[in-house]
Amino acid sequence: MSNLIQKTTDTAMYMACGYMKPGGVFVDATCGNGHDTLAMMSMKPSKLYAFDIQQTALENTRSLLRRSGYDSELASGVIRLICDSHENMSSYVRGQADVIMFNLGYLPGERKDITTQTASTVKAVRSALQLLAKDGLICITMYSGHPEGRREKEALLAMAQKLDAHLFHCAYISMINQGGNPPEILLITKKR
Repeated sequence: MSNLIQKTTDTAMYMACGYMKPGGVFVDATCGNGHDTLAMMSMKPSKLYAFDIQQTALENTRSLLRRSGYDSELASGVIRLICDSHENMSSYVRGQADVIMFNLGYLPGERKDITTQTASTVKAVRSALQLLAKDGLICITMYSGHPEGRREKEALLAMAQKLDAHLFHCAYISMINQGGNPPEILLITKKR
């Protein structure tokens, strides 16, 4: 095993994998270049929804999945790539989801001025709370190194702090000795 706390995205995926069981329903709310989507597919879900507002992100994800041998899952609809905002996930996801992952910010390698937005992300997480199965996990990787990311993080932490403690457990992971606004993780599990 690699040093998991060295790379925040690896830590987030490691945490999420503990909640993924074969045959589960997973959501990648921000598929980007497809790395989280690919890792989620390795856990053999019955359904995987992957969202992004940028067609380039969906094309990159599709290409990575095809190169990794998931053509039949793409063709059969086990993997559903959706060009829409994550705030609309409840219009697509059927039933409850076991794991919902968000990797906020901008699409790596593309325009940095196209980022996830506070209002739509908060709406998406509220929607995810409704879709989340009992004992499921919402895992959010946050990037506060740019103004919108800072607003997003503040809004998400404020929302999480107000969640009913009888219904949810929330945890916040921060790399406290790293400079330069390193990514941070918000975890939310549903108790009942």
